[in-house]
Amino acid sequence: MNVSERNEDAKYYVNAKLLRAETLQESDFHDLLTGTPEVRNLLTNLIEIHAKGFRGVVLTALVGIHINSEYEPLNDFYGCNPRAIFEEGIWYALTEKGIPCGKSDPLNVAKNISQLNEAWAKGKRPEAAAGAAVSFLRMVMESKGKQRASLIDYFFFRLLCYTQQLHQQVVATTSTAGESTRQIAGKLATFCVEYPEAGNVPQFVIAKLLASLSADSTITVHGGDESVFGTNTTSKKPADIWTGQSGEILNLYEVTVKKINLKRLDDCIDTLQGLGSNIKVKEKPLILLI
Repeated sequence: MNVSERNEDAKYYVNAKLLRAETLQESDFHDLLTGTPEVRNLLTNLIEIHAKGFRGVVLTALVGIHINSEYEPLNDFYGCNPRAIFEEGIWYALTEKGIPCGKSDPLNVAKNISQLNEAWAKGKRPEAAAGAAVSFLRMVMESKGKQRASLIDYFFFRLLCYTQQLHQQVVATTSTAGESTRQIAGKLATFCVEYPEAGNVPQFVIAKLLASLSADSTITVHGGDESVFGTNTTSKKPADIWTGQSGEILNLYEVTVKKINLKRLDDCIDTLQGLGSNIKVKEKPLILLI
């Protein structure tokens, strides 16, 4: 058998096993699961995970056993030319059935590895999957005849069941009839920055956003509907925008499209000091929105 024929045989074998798995049910493995109940959890840890490499190792080993009955994956994993039979054979069979796989699954976790054992599995992520791969292959190699065939059939059955579960999952999607909130936010930010009209637009938009956020509370928003003004003592305004509750000021907001410098900060402090003790704002947070 040349290389091309070997790789094609690998694809054919996986396809045949998956076709057979489609005709089977869990009840067909009653004897297997009664005699070796641990195999169910082993394959759960091996197959029903996001990491594809460990089930790729087992798939490659099973194909290697099919191609060469003398092959011993636990002691000479690379003896079956894993890269070639997976990338040029197994991968195509899995892809045709919609089974999640990468281009080089076994090599992602067992590159240049000869022995598949507990030492190899230790520290792998997830380690339970690597350990399950070793334990399952050990069970296969220690079994003969009908028992081995049943173990291999159960592996492909569970792999197919897992794939069917993934395909049945419903993914919730949001309506795309309108623009996403991210798109709206981006356009709103651009609108405020590029068309400031001396700060009127940003002040108006920010006030509306604050009012919307406070709509279900007793917090009130002030200053947003007025034209841009200087926060000075003659205006009697503590800030461009401020929030209040029960007659008390909560937060102060300075909205600007200009550079913030020490002069601007000094003006804010002078304004607050000039309002007198009747308006308790000195200890309130001052938030600068640029």
